[in-house]
Amino acid sequence: MEGSHTSVSYRRIGTILVEMGVVQQNHLDSALIEQRRTGSLLGEILVSTYGVSRVDLADALAAQWEEAQCLSMADESGGAHDDGAVDPLAEGDLHVLLQEAQAARAELTARTDELSRRVASLEALVIGVSDALDELRGSPPRSAQPAGLRTSRRSRSRATRT
Repeated sequence: MEGSHTSVSYRRIGTILVEMGVVQQNHLDSALIEQRRTGSLLGEILVSTYGVSRVDLADALAAQWEEAQCLSMADESGGAHDDGAVDPLAEGDLHVLLQEAQAARAELTARTDELSRRVASLEALVIGVSDALDELRGSPPRSAQPAGLRTSRRSRSRATRT
């Protein structure tokens, strides 16, 4: 849809991503051709084919949304754009922005959930390794000690040296 609305006053998502240095112009051009051919969302094409992260896509969408909101407020107050044109944000553009933002949010949520699972797994692994080391040293495992009695290896070694 990027190439189909030439009278839009705010920057298009592809232009923002190129300006951010996230995607090269030739990749954007290819993605726009694919978008016209398939009808897919430009952001989805850039993410799946050209390695644009959903975080970068969300940043670009936020920048575009902010520009569109500023233009919309200027339109409502009777203001004109720098070039004298008044171009309210089309409903179709809002729909596309919303779809891309929702997709980016869903991906971020999934990645956050995955990272939380990995952190929990690593915490369990660290506790297991710490317990095994404590067992080898002949001290009770930390996981079996009350929370107030658990000490770090550094504090225990200091205590035994003094």
